[in-house]
Amino acid sequence: MSEQNNVNTNLTVEDKLKNTLSGDALNNALDFVAHLRAIGMTPEDTRFFYKGEYTCIIIFFKDENHPSGCWFICDCPIEEYDGFPLDENIKAFARTNVAMCRNCGCGHENMGANKMIFGQYFEGICSSECQFIEPDAEALEKIKKLMDYWKLMIDEGKYKGR
Repeated sequence: MSEQNNVNTNLTVEDKLKNTLSGDALNNALDFVAHLRAIGMTPEDTRFFYKGEYTCIIIFFKDENHPSGCWFICDCPIEEYDGFPLDENIKAFARTNVAMCRNCGCGHENMGANKMIFGQYFEGICSSECQFIEPDAEALEKIKKLMDYWKLMIDEGKYKGR
């Protein structure tokens, strides 16, 4: 049975992470949350927003298959914006982490959508286009760049929303 410690809304996201994760996973998740806060993104439970726009969600849990906990980040910007050239390695990283629809039954209107993600066409992707599962410190540096990119797009009115 899965033990999700992110249900109690009286706790901060950091507290919820500390109650669920340990070791490098905890350190990496806390580092990511600190970055999001530092660039002005604010949590509502485990979803993060910037200027009222949804940016990402952190999902984490502990169960018999993951006794030290497991975490992942869903969503990142997928559009190109000339005002902030993004390194090709970062774009390739995002494309490598595109999540295909698994017919989970979420019923989301974008379930199984076809989209361009940084210049590459994908068919049948999840409504959370990119998913970064248990990112290590190196992957987090790339994800942080994507969040910085997203912040700039929102600041400059270039983000089209979901």
